[in-house]
Amino acid sequence: MIALFLAPFYVLVNLYLARWVLRWTGACHHICGTRVFRAAFIAVYALVASAPLTGFLVQSPYALRKALLQTGNYWFGWMLYLALAVLAVELALYVIRRVRGKDFEQMQNVRRVQGGVALALVCTVSVYGMVHAGRLYVTGCEVTVQGSGADMTVALLADLHLGYSTDPDYIERAVDEINAMQPDMVIIAGDIFDNDYAAVPEPERIAAALAALDSTYGTYACWGNHDAAEPILAGFTWDTPDGNKNDPRMTQFLERSDVTLLEDEVVTLANGVQLAGRSDPSRSKKLGEARLDAAELLAACDADAPVFVIDHQPDDTAALAQAGADLILSGHTHDGQLFPGNLLMRLLWDNPCGCVQRDGTASVVTSGLGVWGPDMRVGTRSEVVRLTVHFAA
Repeated sequence: MIALFLAPFYVLVNLYLARWVLRWTGACHHICGTRVFRAAFIAVYALVASAPLTGFLVQSPYALRKALLQTGNYWFGWMLYLALAVLAVELALYVIRRVRGKDFEQMQNVRRVQGGVALALVCTVSVYGMVHAGRLYVTGCEVTVQGSGADMTVALLADLHLGYSTDPDYIERAVDEINAMQPDMVIIAGDIFDNDYAAVPEPERIAAALAALDSTYGTYACWGNHDAAEPILAGFTWDTPDGNKNDPRMTQFLERSDVTLLEDEVVTLANGVQLAGRSDPSRSKKLGEARLDAAELLAACDADAPVFVIDHQPDDTAALAQAGADLILSGHTHDGQLFPGNLLMRLLWDNPCGCVQRDGTASVVTSGLGVWGPDMRVGTRSEVVRLTVHFAA
């Protein structure tokens, strides 16, 4: 429902941005000030800016729906940087007028230069973000937890957001990178889907790729907040109280992928590590399901043996640590995904991304393998974490 509240703001911002671009182009060349150019520009701008809504409304054919939603996703990123550029230019123009007292003709010259630089930067940053989102990084991390035995290599991934923005080739590349680590265990920390199983391209191919993950103890996962069947508009889920949000095809997909799903349950690996998977609070609320608290989840664990917890959202680390967790594996944040979101994440989470170890408990949060909303990454990266776990009695 949040999309409804943001809709008026979205319309106003786009009206302002369209007006700004028309003013800049009109200052650059007289042709850009003609009615024909302005009408054509407004038509194209309206088509692109409305793509999130039209993609939401158009259910078939698949190719058209996918094209509209992908256009809308890209547009959100472009719009963000266009808005930031416009704010920077308008602030600069205001300062120049106040300090230098430029006349109208001089201000038009300044507007041409600054507008051109701003749009060039917007295009450069946005295209970079689109390309960069498809690059896969392997991030190394080491932690030391209580216990004994040989070191473990854990491949941590999260936030695949399988859907319209997913490229099966990219998933296969990720699997190859993970297998090259020769991991002892693979962890998928939630948000495997993007709310709509029907949006997953070539699901059998992707399931086969995930089933090819090769590790000593297997592949384990927990659900995330987007692993529920809900319509999604502009990146936000659309609440349907009477709908069935538990799509069995998602669970069946994990079974075909040879992924063990842990929902508020604990398993013990052959090396003695106790692995717990938490139900996601947002998903549980949507489905009307009960969720164990940290103490209840880990109550039966042996305090003398290592306890690992997969928890999609890294917002309950203190309670898990108090309950006996030695290592908490999470995702969800995307590290902000787009600058300056990565800076804002530092204000919202104790550990928005990376490895943090306090008082004997380690928290590892990955920026994610996929994307949410804009199919772009700027200032962050798509990654798989290669986590080395040392044990110290």
